[in-house]
Amino acid sequence: MESNSNITIKELKNSGELKEFVMFPHDLYKDSKYWVAPITKEELEILDKNINPVFKNAEAHYFLAYIDGKIVGRIAALINWVEVNDLKKKKVRFGWFDFIDNKEVSKALLKKVREIGIKKLRKKTKQYSQEGGK
Repeated sequence: MESNSNITIKELKNSGELKEFVMFPHDLYKDSKYWVAPITKEELEILDKNINPVFKNAEAHYFLAYIDGKIVGRIAALINWVEVNDLKKKKVRFGWFDFIDNKEVSKALLKKVREIGIKKLRKKTKQYSQEGGK
């Protein structure tokens, strides 16, 4: 868990936390007449690393941001290893990026994606090269 002033960023570790991740926008956008909620079961399946076949060649890291114990933001960092290793595109994508109207929360969440990218791409690309591209 990382803390930035009173913002705490936590990487999700279990299915209960994943449900909180999926449900956060329901609270955030509850007063918006323009927001349409996704189907919760489908969202959980898309994000579940044991169900979604994309995770055979990709990985995801899910983060929640908290202020005083209350969820105030979320983000997913996504790495497609086929793209990184076979297409030689060193990049990390992000999605499921929702947060309260607070620039520091958005910065803290994006910082975690950047950290994941730096850590994972350097490590995996180096390992991939040492294994002869396998």
